[in-house]
Amino acid sequence: MFHPLPFHQQTKSVGPGGSAPGDETVMALRNFSISLGQKALLSELTFDLCRGEVLGLIGRAGSGKTALLRAMCRLLDETRGVEVSGALIYGQQDIYGRACDLPAVRRMIAFVPQRANPFPTSIWDNIAYGARLHRVAMDKPSMAELVETTLRRCLLWEDLRDVLHRKRGTDLPIHQQRLLCIARSLAIKPDILLLDRPTGSIDRMELELLNRLVEDLKTDHTLVLATSTLSETAQVADRVAYMEEGRIVEIDSAEMIFTAALNANTRAFIDSIGM
Repeated sequence: MFHPLPFHQQTKSVGPGGSAPGDETVMALRNFSISLGQKALLSELTFDLCRGEVLGLIGRAGSGKTALLRAMCRLLDETRGVEVSGALIYGQQDIYGRACDLPAVRRMIAFVPQRANPFPTSIWDNIAYGARLHRVAMDKPSMAELVETTLRRCLLWEDLRDVLHRKRGTDLPIHQQRLLCIARSLAIKPDILLLDRPTGSIDRMELELLNRLVEDLKTDHTLVLATSTLSETAQVADRVAYMEEGRIVEIDSAEMIFTAALNANTRAFIDSIGM
């Protein structure tokens, strides 16, 4: 079935798998699997993530979208009993290898969860905490510049500039809490940003703000995100991966996935959900 969607405009020709020929690989998964006891969370994932792209993840609840996001920054292996096989390579290192510098990985690959989780501290300290920890800004002038820059980029500066030290992050409306969490992640200057987008209690205005932000962020970040609707995925993603039971069934350009998917399961999912 053809879906007349406002697709993200590709700026490069798209090759096999939806990637642009010659694109730089920023992360590579090779037969990557994670299991917890007898339960497979992710199974034999193999694909390249290209620098500067937006990769959208789609699939039913429990298909592995959030598990993949968390695995890409090593948040899954903190659970006792987790077993990992294959490779997940960022830069020149397997981030699940023994020689991995985990603090460095956590700085360069930032995860923003579906549920907003700002710190119960001032807005200023929400931004400054990670920047101090990772020594991004160590004096007051550079920290002030960083706070303003990240809040401006996340469309919060005009609303919050006068309450930076007086209002806690947890006191903000939920849509501003979400944006603050993204700003907090941007403050540590990550290379890859993983966004588990909210699936409920999100209005059209917030959705438009988030989509504008994604468009801006891809100018200097690589993004992987699970979005709230298929139509939203089509609007912001360069490529789309359809997941089932922890596996990637199909990965290609957004237009190809939504209008001419090769896999019957992908087509059935899109037709059953609707746009």
